Amino acid sequence: MELNDILDEIKANLTGDPLKDGPYLKQQADKYKDEPFSRELQEKMAEILVQITEKDYKTTLYTFLDKKNKEIDHQLESVRKRFKNLNFNGGNKILEEIIRNNIFAWNDTDKYTYKCFGTPLEYILFKNLFEDEQREIKPVNCDLAKVYRLFCIGLSQKKRYADARNAIERAVELNPVDPEVYKTFIELTKIQRDLPTLKHCAEMLLKCAVNKEQVGYAYFAYSFYYSEMKEYRNALAMLQMSNLFRESDLYETELEYIGRNLGYSGEPPLFDKNQLMVIMNNENIQPGPPAAVAGIANHVAKEFEDQGELKYAKYFYDIVYELTESEKIAEHIEELEKKIK
Repeated sequence: MELNDILDEIKANLTGDPLKDGPYLKQQADKYKDEPFSRELQEKMAEILVQITEKDYKTTLYTFLDKKNKEIDHQLESVRKRFKNLNFNGGNKILEEIIRNNIFAWNDTDKYTYKCFGTPLEYILFKNLFEDEQREIKPVNCDLAKVYRLFCIGLSQKKRYADARNAIERAVELNPVDPEVYKTFIELTKIQRDLPTLKHCAEMLLKCAVNKEQVGYAYFAYSFYYSEMKEYRNALAMLQMSNLFRESDLYETELEYIGRNLGYSGEPPLFDKNQLMVIMNNENIQPGPPAAVAGIANHVAKEFEDQGELKYAKYFYDIVYELTESEKIAEHIEELEKKIK
């Protein structure tokens, strides 16, 4: 059958009730998953479901999917336990089931883009970094990006690197401002020796990092990139930057390796602050934690504080302090803690 014929048949069997039509559309997606037009069909079915629920989208579509997604946090905990016990096959099976239950519903269309932001900060940061995005943002009602990120880890452990790449790219699509997604992506690019993508992921991680560890991780990834490119002076500068924000067991080993390649018998002399800044500017690399994240976190914190949501406010002020070490913010957090108690 042709795509249009299949769509006509599907539309003819719809009831207008998302609780009935949702499972039916999923069944049809599974039925035609091996066809060359399966991706396009899934996009069309996503449009159909949105049309059905247009008047009250957030409640009706959620009602359908909540039955499957309300247990996802519990399932992810089971996945982590299995991964910890090196049972990657068992963990991957759980993740595959979650993905099957969600695969048709969250495909972008010309009108909508589906995202699973974990916090208001991520939503605002997305709007800030991807200001060219014109489509209406529709929220996914579970952290599906985390599902795909864990799936990438599980698949990588089974050396299914092509499938792992598909999984992590899907995670980026669903939440392109999740720093943990980029950390996982970086590790995969190291295995695949995909240096251009590794560098892009390091850049994105620096833009959306919410703590010092993530900032240091990004610079460490940059150092790996420059070492692989045999640009050892830049590699040393990035390694030095990473050590300002994050301790790593690999720091001394990397320092000696870079030093040898620069012609030193031991550890190479480190750059001073001005030299680091010159290298950062020349390579167009962000010098330090992301100012945008700190600014947005401060804005969100103030909004929650104005609304009387002091625990949420403190959560975002903690991010601001983590990235800025502002004494003024530290004092304000102490004041909030007294009110919360």
